[in-house]
Amino acid sequence: MTKRYITIVVSYFILLFSGILGVPLVAAIFHGFSSASNAEITAYSVVIWSILSNIATLCIIWLLLHNQPEFNKIAMGEKTNLSQSILYAVGGFFVLLIAQYLAVLVISIFIGLPSGSENTAKLLEFTKAAPVFLIFISILGPILEELVFRKVLYGGLANRMNIHGAAVISSFIFGLLHGDIQYLLSYFLIGLILCFLYTKTKRIIVPMCAHILMNTFVLVLSLLNWG
Repeated sequence: MTKRYITIVVSYFILLFSGILGVPLVAAIFHGFSSASNAEITAYSVVIWSILSNIATLCIIWLLLHNQPEFNKIAMGEKTNLSQSILYAVGGFFVLLIAQYLAVLVISIFIGLPSGSENTAKLLEFTKAAPVFLIFISILGPILEELVFRKVLYGGLANRMNIHGAAVISSFIFGLLHGDIQYLLSYFLIGLILCFLYTKTKRIIVPMCAHILMNTFVLVLSLLNWG
């Protein structure tokens, strides 16, 4: 990968672990003028830091990619037109939902029915505490993940190896970094499908839209069933 792509990946990893210092800092500020409970302050701090740090990272990535020549072979070639792109994005959304269902089915057959996703449960708690977190989960998160895992990681690896190997490696890392090992197969399949959408359309906006639709649908469905 180029230095530009490596910088983007490093920036993303810094983002992942920035909450270790950032969340306590925001919480300390809240404690100075708020009478909210510790649980509420923690939730607000996570939400605020997540949104601000993701926006900052997106700005860094935009500066690194803006007006730069395209050398990513996945994005080279004839791109799909608007109607085709919409069709792939919407169709990809439904395929992503089916893939998640099949992944859980396979896991339940070989390992047993997995418990609820800890990652999703935490996100729901924060969303309940601060509904603005919907913006992070539904929009900011997918945009950032597609830029990092599909455009940069998958695209960068594809310049060095077979695209199938690049898709497998980037999707596996994508799954691992979600931190839900029992749902690793699900995240892995999601990553592969998003790689496919990017490869077929040559437009990173297509997997972004499919990812946004999926996250929004799953989150709203989970909130409706939240006890």
